[in-house]
Amino acid sequence: MGDIANKDESDKCLQIAQAALTAGNYDKAARFADKAMKLYPSDQVRLVLRQIRSKQGGSSASSSAATENGHGPSLGSARQRPATRSTGPVEDKSTPEQRTLVRTITKTKDYYEILAISRDATDDDIKRAYRKLALKLHPDKNVAKGAEEAFKAVSKAFSCLSDPQKRAAYDRHGDEDPVLARQQNSGSAQYYSDQFDPEEIFNMFFNGGFPNTRGRVFRTHFGGMPRQQQRPAGAQAQQASNPILQLMHLLPVLLLLLFTFFSSPSDPVFSLDPTGDYRDAQTTRQFKVPYYVKNNAEFEKQHPHNSRERHRVEQEVEFLYKDRLEKRCYAERLNQQKLYRWGQKDRAKAMELNNCDEIAQRFGYRYSQTVF
Repeated sequence: MGDIANKDESDKCLQIAQAALTAGNYDKAARFADKAMKLYPSDQVRLVLRQIRSKQGGSSASSSAATENGHGPSLGSARQRPATRSTGPVEDKSTPEQRTLVRTITKTKDYYEILAISRDATDDDIKRAYRKLALKLHPDKNVAKGAEEAFKAVSKAFSCLSDPQKRAAYDRHGDEDPVLARQQNSGSAQYYSDQFDPEEIFNMFFNGGFPNTRGRVFRTHFGGMPRQQQRPAGAQAQQASNPILQLMHLLPVLLLLLFTFFSSPSDPVFSLDPTGDYRDAQTTRQFKVPYYVKNNAEFEKQHPHNSRERHRVEQEVEFLYKDRLEKRCYAERLNQQKLYRWGQKDRAKAMELNNCDEIAQRFGYRYSQTVF
């Protein structure tokens, strides 16, 4: 019998499978019925699996018996097994729907357009949109060219818009990390991790219940200079032959160098930890977040209470502090999910999620439950 905690997710997958079966999309129906069986085997799921096999033309009795009991290769994994004897050209097995979805996602940079939601969408709307797109775009299920990039884009959009402060910053500046650009040259960038793993978000969001994942790891930079993406050889040759395009690509770098040259260097105003010259303690007014400055008297003089400057500093402190807690909370939940998958449920239930708890206590909501 499956884990009762997975029953709700299994029921949702079964509903999708039944709808796909009714619509005649048997591959999709088989995919979600397989997942429902893995999450929580039941007679109802077995019945739907038999109906799908009947529509697909049937399969061997031994394979059917093994799958119905939740063992052996699933319908999805059987379809994904590569043909070892084929020597012809590689066949594009993606569907027109998959290719259209990938093109739609990759051609836009706006997070709201990526998730296909309005700018006043609620948290539930954002989670529903992510759930729908992540299931369709996961590279283990979507074999269309560019599916991996589209999956990363959806994960990045969800990571930003599901966080109230990052979403507010994105709405104001068009970037979820407006502080990072100002802080990288001053040393505060140490509080950020520039790497982001869509696979971890996916596994934690779906409680590790997605079948046949291969543990792929993605890396995406949230700040600083973006990584150069691979381009087709033809596009590179065209760019190399066009000096105007080359100059346009160099222009941001030249502007950055000029800005750096003419800007006077300055030390960070604060540190989240007592270190070096930052030993005088301060606390933000709203969420009581501790931070440290070089000299309290000088800080109070330059940033008086209730001033715009003080408010801006404290917003920055709370943003960085909460961002650090969230990253650590992600790691805690990931470790907890690993214990569940390894069968150590008692250890997983007893595991302390200190950073997740602090988010709840200090900022007034359970970030871990909201996301996962």
